[in-house]
Amino acid sequence: MNIGEVLRISMEAIGKNKIRSLLTMLGIIIGVAAVIIMIAVSNGTASAIASQITSLGSNLIFISPSFSRNGPQTGAEAGTGLVFTDAAAIQTSVPNVAGVSVEQNSSQTVKAGAVSLSSISVSGYPAGFPDRA
Repeated sequence: MNIGEVLRISMEAIGKNKIRSLLTMLGIIIGVAAVIIMIAVSNGTASAIASQITSLGSNLIFISPSFSRNGPQTGAEAGTGLVFTDAAAIQTSVPNVAGVSVEQNSSQTVKAGAVSLSSISVSGYPAGFPDRA
């Protein structure tokens, strides 16, 4: 069989089975479009995540005193954690540190007049902390 005969037989088959050929083409078109869309969404998401991470700054270090493999420690096993003097020691002892800021988080009951809300997360920062808004 030569190429001309193959093309002729193919065109006859497409002509005799028009709906089958249309559905086959439609399936291929939808499949290719779905793959292209998924790749575009994946690349866009990866780009957005990368830009958020780089917006934090590549020169930041976060130090947390309560991390352990078994979750936060309580009671006597918790220790004292970090204190303000630790932040001052990091600022003075570690070379090339541009700034140190501390944060204190707590869950408290908040009251205003007759309204009382319990287990409200409260975060405290020193006066020189940059505005997060």
